[in-house]
Amino acid sequence: MGEIATFRLTAIEQRVCDLTSEHLAIFRPQVSPASSLVEDLGCDSLDLVELIMHIEEVFGVTLPGDGQDPVYKAVFTRQPFRLSDLAELVYLQQGTGTPAGRRWWESRPAPPLSAVAHFTQLSGVWDSRAAGGRRLFEPLGAAGPAQQYRRRSDGMRCVRVPRAVIEIGCDGPDAHEDEWPPHTAEVDAFLIDAEPVSTTAYCRFLNSVGPVAPDILTEWFVLDPHDDRNEQAVVVQGGMGWRPVPGADRQPMVLVSWYGANAYSLWANGREWRGYGDGAGEPLGSFLPTEAQWEYAARGPQYRRFPWGDDPPDPDRMCYGQHRRGDTYRADTLPMAAVNDRLGLSPFGLHHMAGNVWQWCRDWYDHSFYRGHQASGSNPLNRTPTGVRAERGGSWVGPAELCRSSFRRGRPPAARGRCLGFRCVSDASDAS
Repeated sequence: MGEIATFRLTAIEQRVCDLTSEHLAIFRPQVSPASSLVEDLGCDSLDLVELIMHIEEVFGVTLPGDGQDPVYKAVFTRQPFRLSDLAELVYLQQGTGTPAGRRWWESRPAPPLSAVAHFTQLSGVWDSRAAGGRRLFEPLGAAGPAQQYRRRSDGMRCVRVPRAVIEIGCDGPDAHEDEWPPHTAEVDAFLIDAEPVSTTAYCRFLNSVGPVAPDILTEWFVLDPHDDRNEQAVVVQGGMGWRPVPGADRQPMVLVSWYGANAYSLWANGREWRGYGDGAGEPLGSFLPTEAQWEYAARGPQYRRFPWGDDPPDPDRMCYGQHRRGDTYRADTLPMAAVNDRLGLSPFGLHHMAGNVWQWCRDWYDHSFYRGHQASGSNPLNRTPTGVRAERGGSWVGPAELCRSSFRRGRPPAARGRCLGFRCVSDASDAS
């Protein structure tokens, strides 16, 4: 039974704040209706799903998971998403009753029997001086839809995406306002990682760059000792350096900030990793994909809802909706797919371009960026600081809706998530 039938919005806001304080173990005076769930309260996707399910039970409402109602969608996609917005959704849904039957977050699809590609990402240490002047990228003769290379620094298999005039965005019935309007842009050729960066490769990075100051490691991925997500930390430090948690060596590197992802992208491309930060705006360099590069690599030059086309997703195509209410995880039991599982396959043969883990992008996220002239220029990139970096692709936690190729959202660059990882891009000229 729900706790209330009809309440004023202000009363719902205060009760939502109470429930959020309890659920996230945050001192109540630090929680207010103006608190943003990600930026202020550090709520990741898994926390948010659990909080929504708890609020549904307490208030006796159903908060839709498909986002088809335009009013509901307008509120739910506000950036940043605040507790006052969550309370407004509860207010709008009064009288709908608690969810009945199965929903995407209550039923776990059967684990797919997916094909697995050869795992090429390397452990150990990379000494660029010992490379003997050899090029960073070695061509591969493997068959595929595009030319492939292997990056010597981390063993990553990379795919060359050709120069093209591409379609970006969406105005379909399930599109959000930040995907409008659809437009074209010219994107130069680039290389992109065939897989998300694994825990194995990230440990290689850490062990290759030498001692890193504790405050930098904290900025990258080390959590506060009191953070309850430490149980899901996928890498640990020991006498022999950094290593993946046993059983997690082929998992995507998660709980990594934009800064930690960008530092890796520079190192992997043979650049100076110490230039990973924001500074006053753009970092000194970045080899994370732009939103335009990511969307092109995910679905090809023409519009399609998902990497494989417009057909609806299923567990054989991508990893999504794996969390069930009350499930707890260790690092090695997070229900992610291995980076070399052939799921979320793009037209270029890239793995996990839908589902499994969100992926950091280079751009500052701007809700209205597509409405400006820069979005239709050559190699579009939003360099104007907004305090939020873009992320793409959806994850193992959420519904299929968030895995559409044109779906956009962002997080503060210091954010970490148990379903948030990254992949890198490289200059096509480096493989010439």
